[in-house]
Amino acid sequence: MFENVGEHLDEAVRLAERCPEKYQLACFQALIRMLAQHDSPLHLAGNGDAHPFNPSRSTVDIQLPHSNGFDSERMSPYADLASSADRTRDDSERGPKFMDQYQIPEASISRVYHLDGQSYRIIVKDLKEKTSSKKQVKLALLLGIGGLLSGGQPIFSKQKLIEACREYGAYDAPNFASHMKKQRNMFISKGHEWSLTVPAQQRAAEAIKELAV
Repeated sequence: MFENVGEHLDEAVRLAERCPEKYQLACFQALIRMLAQHDSPLHLAGNGDAHPFNPSRSTVDIQLPHSNGFDSERMSPYADLASSADRTRDDSERGPKFMDQYQIPEASISRVYHLDGQSYRIIVKDLKEKTSSKKQVKLALLLGIGGLLSGGQPIFSKQKLIEACREYGAYDAPNFASHMKKQRNMFISKGHEWSLTVPAQQRAAEAIKELAV
């Protein structure tokens, strides 16, 4: 795709090392992405030579920080990437924080969920609920925590809940939506997804402990 790829990679490393330490990884990733964007007209700032690391004047003028300070405006593309990396790191820490906050051991998680690739599948045989509505609510709680453990956000889709309810013989199609609306303090609707509130996460923690016994 590019000639002298090794040269470009070496320069990406060199340029990234000139960024503030906490932004070095994000800078390097940004430079590599620019390297991959071979369809864009890219030029070295200042001399007009074609180069994969610096956009032409018609695009974002990305500059490295000055030796005597950090130019936040010119480094904003890197700062955005670093902020995104920080958010990703925060998301990855939310699952462990949830387990620590509610004192849920990993053994309990493994009795309730099976880690299937990057998703947590509910594997308990008995939900310990008698009515379809209560089973649906408990499955929704468990799916939300599955999303928290795998992706850092306590969210789940309507379709996943329907599939789970069918699997556990709890899908009541005429009343499916109304069951969720009655639990507005626990589930916040976001398009085709629901998110667990803080009270819901507490209920979910209790459910996990109950089912893991």
